[in-house]
Amino acid sequence: MIQNVLRHMGGIENYGLISLLLFFACFFGMTIWVLLLKKPFLREMSRKPLEVDPEEADTAIHSHE
Repeated sequence: MIQNVLRHMGGIENYGLISLLLFFACFFGMTIWVLLLKKPFLREMSRKPLEVDPEEADTAIHSHE
């Protein structure tokens, strides 16, 4: 049934090709962006989750008392 509906819709055959091209454009764009990131920036960002903000540390200590 779905095949019959899709056959009678005009211009739908282009959507598959357009979506595939859009996917590959996004995929290759992100790949290029990641490869162009600088090593010092990546090292700094990798340490961010481990850093303790002094203000947050104070509130965490006082909330447990």
